[in-house]
Formats: sequence, structure tokens, C-alpha cells
Amino acid sequence: MTEPNHTQQIQNPETWLRREALHVRRKLATVVLLGVAGGILIMAQARILAVACQAVVIDGALSASILPLAVCVALIALLRGVGTYLSERQAIKAACEVKQRIISRLYRRLQLLLPAGAAGEDAGSLAEVVTSGVEGLESYLTRFLPHLVLAALLPLLTLTVVFPVEWRAGLVLLFSAPFIPLLMVLIGSRAERLNQRQWSRLTRMAGHLLDLVQGLPDLKIFGAARREAAMVAQVSDDYRRSTMAVLKIAFLSALMLEFFATVGTAVVAVIIGFMLLSGRLELVNGLFVLLLAPEFYLPLRVLGLSWHSRMNGTAAATRILPLLLQPLPQQESGTLPPPVKAPVLKLENVTFRYGGQRGGIQDISLTLPAGSVTAIVGESGSGKSTLARVLLGLATPEYGRVLVDSHDLTTMDQDRWRRRLAWVPQRPFFSAASIRENLLASRPDAGDHHLMEALATAALTDAITRLPQGLDTRLGDRGAGLSGGELRRLALARLMLRDPLLIVLDEPTAGLDQTNEQLLLDAIDRLAPGRTVVVISHREETVRRCTRVVRMSGGQLLQPGNNALPQEVMP
Repeated sequence: MTEPNHTQQIQNPETWLRREALHVRRKLATVVLLGVAGGILIMAQARILAVACQAVVIDGALSASILPLAVCVALIALLRGVGTYLSERQAIKAACEVKQRIISRLYRRLQLLLPAGAAGEDAGSLAEVVTSGVEGLESYLTRFLPHLVLAALLPLLTLTVVFPVEWRAGLVLLFSAPFIPLLMVLIGSRAERLNQRQWSRLTRMAGHLLDLVQGLPDLKIFGAARREAAMVAQVSDDYRRSTMAVLKIAFLSALMLEFFATVGTAVVAVIIGFMLLSGRLELVNGLFVLLLAPEFYLPLRVLGLSWHSRMNGTAAATRILPLLLQPLPQQESGTLPPPVKAPVLKLENVTFRYGGQRGGIQDISLTLPAGSVTAIVGESGSGKSTLARVLLGLATPEYGRVLVDSHDLTTMDQDRWRRRLAWVPQRPFFSAASIRENLLASRPDAGDHHLMEALATAALTDAITRLPQGLDTRLGDRGAGLSGGELRRLALARLMLRDPLLIVLDEPTAGLDQTNEQLLLDAIDRLAPGRTVVVISHREETVRRCTRVVRMSGGQLLQPGNNALPQEVMP
């Protein structure tokens, strides 16, 4: 699905946020209308209270005579409560809708960026952006934007009521009001810079923590766990200190807002007092203006308090927007049907570099015959996994082309092509679900006999039948409950259900003992006939099982050496 054109044009995070808010403008308009209705109810409540006080203090009315006024005040309070509830509900609905929309767009974009290695972010930073970053947008949409509109409308509405009653008090309110937004801008600009730094620190900290969790076994083995824990504690403490610096500025801003609002209310009270003493103002009107003075400043004070929500929202948008604006890799999809038997793959002068400038492969020319089992060997970082991505069509070459049975891969229907291929990474993904559900992910309509055939091919039948619930045994996170070798063979069984024509196995035997390695290699031997197979491996025994060997270094093919391994491919 293509992104809307306006997303490509908007560079300012706040402009983009407001554009996103347009998709829920009806809900936000409801929030504003309910806020205005609440302001009108406050004015009505103030007038009724002023009338009641006039009746009791000046006219000496009995309590029974002001009972209807008391009932009216209670009803207005109830209506205000209902309005606040409905307003919050609409605001939350609007925020949820926008968050769902942005998360969906981020997910679709990362689906295209990550396989090609074009996201430009580590996993921890991306996770922080997609989770906390998107959550940070809620306060901007549900707090700041409605409060911004109400801060512009409600004070003006209050002035239209105050000026006819006491114009001097109205002038005080009118001229004191601009100091509050001015103060917000002056103090908020400093806090905003600090808040932007906070988001950068948070994403870096999240990425560092994820790396530590993933590498915890190695850290324990090398005795470095305590040192890294101390480093995490230091980074967390630095983050705490910088957070407190931001909060200090926020609290200072709130203090100054309260100060100006209190001073303005006090000046209005002094004016009303003198006017009452001189007899030029009735008590009912004086009380009415006094009751409205704090309510006049309330929307401005609330806007000041929600300024921090604006900073959180813009900081989050600053992290999200580059991902949404990042150019997608060229993903051309043709109309040609994919092959119906094991394909011949040919690379002609293929070059692919991550981000257009780093790593990848350069000027690769290679032919993989139909039905062959080819090993790609080389040191870490030599470009083996990148070559596999290019072969699968997950990464589009910058130069050169990939041919499938003499047809350019880009001319084929990409969805149908991907249904005929399979990739087993070093760490196959398994969800926290039953073994049956994990297998059916590759073929939802498979019956139990299909599942058992696939398990038999992967030499897993005995291991699964020994489990208390068999196929319905639930796996934990990342396949917890089965050994590493069993998980690799389960990935092969899932692959077998897909019945692919092209298979890429990335380090299928890495980290396995000799017994599990032999079981896995035997399963690959049973799986390979009638398919084109590519195996990325460092293990000599795994390479010996392959019919051809491609050696890589520095993103390029190497000349074959003199050894007893299978036929090596000339560059």
C-alpha cells in the first residue's frame, strides 16, 4: 500500500501531527464543543451562585426560597461532570484511532525496510519508537490540541460576558491574559530542547539494553555481567537526572502560570471591592465577575500544563516521521507467474549496499543450476546473508539484475513468487503458541496427516509424540520448550509444509552438537530433491553435503581454492 502523498511533503513534526489529527477531526471537534458547553455551564453556574448570594445577603431571603437555585447549581455540576466524561471518552477514541493508523503504517513500512536492511535503526531503537514513541502522540492529540482551541475560545467567551457587567475588570483580564502564553513560549523553548535530547537518550538506552539482554549468556561466560549492569545503572541514572532537569523547567512554568493567574484574579478582586464600596456596582454583578475571574484563566493555565504534552508529542513525532518519510527500496512487481519447478537462478553484475553506501555485495555474477544444493561460505560480514536476501527478492539490487529461468525477477508477480520460496534464518521465529499453530503458519489448510509427514521428514515425530499434548503442546517465547536442534528441525518441517521451490538456509547447524547436526543434515538431504537450495554455513560437515560451493569475502566472490570440498564456483 502506498503512503499518502502529503506524508512525503511534510517535514515539520508538529505540522505532521496536526495533519494526522485531521483524520479524527470530528471526534476532536466534539471534544472542543463539549469544552465550550462546559464553559457556558460555568458561566450559568456563576450567575446562579451570585444571584443566590444576593438574595441571602442583601434581600434576606429564606433558605426555602433559594432551594430552586441550589437544585439548578447541582444539575449544572452534574451536566459538567457528564460533559467531562464524554469529552475524555471522545479524546481517547480519537487518540486510539490515530495511534492505530500510525502503528499500521509503521508496520507496513518496516516490513519493506527491514528485510532490505534499509531501516537505519537498531532493533531496540525501533521498538522504542513503535511503542513508547507512538504512545507519546496520545497526550498531544487528546490534551494539547483540544486545550489549544479551548484556550482561544473560552477566554473570549468569558470577556463577552464580563465587559457589559464591569469593563474595568474586563480590561485587567484582557491585558493580563497574553502574559501566560508568552511565558509558555519562553520557558517551553528551553524545555523542548531538553525533551528532544531525552528521546534520543531513551532510544539509545533501549537499544543498549536489548543488546545486553540478547548477549547475556556471553556476558555471564566472560564475567562481564556485573560490569555491564553497572553501566546500565549509570546510563539510567544519567537519564533520571536529565528527566528531573526537564521536570524542573515544567514545574517552574506551572508556578509562573499560577502566579500570573493569581495576580490577575487579585487585581480584579481589588477593582470589584472598590466598585462595591462606592456603590457603583451591585453585589450580584460583583460576585459574578469574581467567580468568573479564575475561570477566565483556567483554560490558559490548563494549556500551560499541557505544554509538556506538546513537547512529548513533537519529540515522538521527530523520531517517527523519518521512518515514514524514508524512501522505500524499489519493489517492482510484475505479472509473470513464478516457475512451477526448481528454478535456475542467475545474478548478473549485482550490487547492493545498505543505505546505498555501506556493506552489502559488489558486482556479483553467479549461476545456481536448478535442483542444486549450493553452499555460500565466508567470514562474518562477507555478504553471505545479503546475497541470500537478493536471491529471495527481499532486497532489490542497485545495479545488475536477478534472473529466474531467464526472466528478470522484477517482472514476476512478487506475492506469488514469495509463496514458492522459503528462508530459515539462524534463529527461526516461533510464536508463543502450540506446535500445531506454529506449523500451520506456513499452510493454514494443512491437516494432521500433512503435519505428521512434515515432522517425519524433519526427524521430529518421536520428539513431538513424547510431549504430553503432542502437537497441541504450547511453546514459550521464541520457541521455549524445545531444544535448539529440535527448533531448527521444526523450522524445516514448517518449510516442508510450504512446499517451496527455492530454499535458503542461514547457518542451519550453527551451535548444534554432532548428533543434532547429523539429524538436521539428514532432514535437509530429504528436503532438497526437486528444489534449488542455498545453504549459508561455516561448518565443514554442512558444506560437504552440498554439491557446489561459493566463497565470498568483502562482498565479492573469491577464486576457488585447492581443497577436497565439492565443486567450487568460479566468479
